[in-house]
Amino acid sequence: MKNCLVLTGLLAAATAMAATPTAENPFQIRQNNSANSGNHATGDIVVWGVQNVQPPAGSSYVYGVSGICPNGKTCDAFSTDPDWVRQRLFERDWTLLPHQYYAFNAYNAEQTSARLLLLSASSAFPRNDTAFVWTPTLGDAGAMPFVQSMSINGAGLTPTISWTLPASTPNGIDQMRIRVQDVSHPVTVEARYGAATSFQQADLLWQSPALGSTSFTLPAGVLSFGTSYAISIDLSHTRADGSVVSRSSSYFDFTPINPATLPGNVSNIALPTLQPVPTTSGALAGPLYGFHVDDVGPDHITFIDPVVATGFSYATGAGDPNFKAVQVASNVGDGLYEVWTWNAGAWQLSAGGVAAGASFDFVAHGFAGGVDRFQIRGIEASANVNAFDVTGFVTGLSFVAPGSFTGTMQAITTAVPEPATYCLWLAGAAALLAGRRRQT
Repeated sequence: MKNCLVLTGLLAAATAMAATPTAENPFQIRQNNSANSGNHATGDIVVWGVQNVQPPAGSSYVYGVSGICPNGKTCDAFSTDPDWVRQRLFERDWTLLPHQYYAFNAYNAEQTSARLLLLSASSAFPRNDTAFVWTPTLGDAGAMPFVQSMSINGAGLTPTISWTLPASTPNGIDQMRIRVQDVSHPVTVEARYGAATSFQQADLLWQSPALGSTSFTLPAGVLSFGTSYAISIDLSHTRADGSVVSRSSSYFDFTPINPATLPGNVSNIALPTLQPVPTTSGALAGPLYGFHVDDVGPDHITFIDPVVATGFSYATGAGDPNFKAVQVASNVGDGLYEVWTWNAGAWQLSAGGVAAGASFDFVAHGFAGGVDRFQIRGIEASANVNAFDVTGFVTGLSFVAPGSFTGTMQAITTAVPEPATYCLWLAGAAALLAGRRRQT
């Protein structure tokens, strides 16, 4: 084909160049991201690029652009043929993968061939000073689904994460990993080719080795108190050479809880099982979290840690005893909350100004048999409570009778989320969406 002949000549010329950037391990992955606070595009996308890009001697920055010749097209010279779908590359300096140049776009079945990457110390991309790199192809790789549920045990620095695999996948699961990203200390991602653009993303700090089971305990030294993390469970299908061709990343946020910051009566905290939210687009409701805690009852408080934005809803599961009382252990915002109960098919305010550490007893306030659902509201958006953080808000529950708690909780969010960990997502969203519109 014509494009193969033209580009073969470019690659031959690149081989003889002396003033070109160097790079390693080009990649192209069909990536399925759940909602996340790390400022990663959500849904079914394609991510491509190359690792460890280094400028030539005497230069300090590398400009990058990429292009793909759509399936069924015959493309000529990269700089002049309009059939090439071009997109600039961003530099991302992750701790784990420094000097990565990458781009992304919505998955398009007509764009599954190899992509050409041009790397140069000059924004003009002179032929004799430009490195030409091919990514692998995507071929017919299907979208990898999310895990069906995730659960986390332990609120300290070495929690155990467990998950359930999807019922089926298009191509099979060849690899499982856990990756940890630092939301509190993001990296700046930038592109200087065209209009200079930069935004922030969570920093990829650590990833597990390939895992052989659906449960893993994070080792000591990965997490620190006072830092918020985005943790993903990654399922991958790989090529024959072991490189990833399709992957899903199911995210949840986690902030390790220092016991010294909680009231003295808080002991073990039950953390939820959750279903990753497929996309942030138009999703105004918070993620749904489910619990399975044995040995609940009226004589002790079971502390659970839901995720919230401006409030949250509780509900018992089938066969669970009703809620007897609720105590909010976390003191956020002004430390005053509202308790809402369900009556005659509508929510009603049962108490306002309930202070952190105080309890509201449903039985003592006219609900002789307890309640099977209630809401806590009144958390200010300025309190910066992250609706995707499984350790964002600790609450104590007691029940009218012994039994198990298998109920759920759902964050109440607003149309324009403002908590701090959403700020990362918002900071680059406009630029990312604009770029996606230009390239699709």
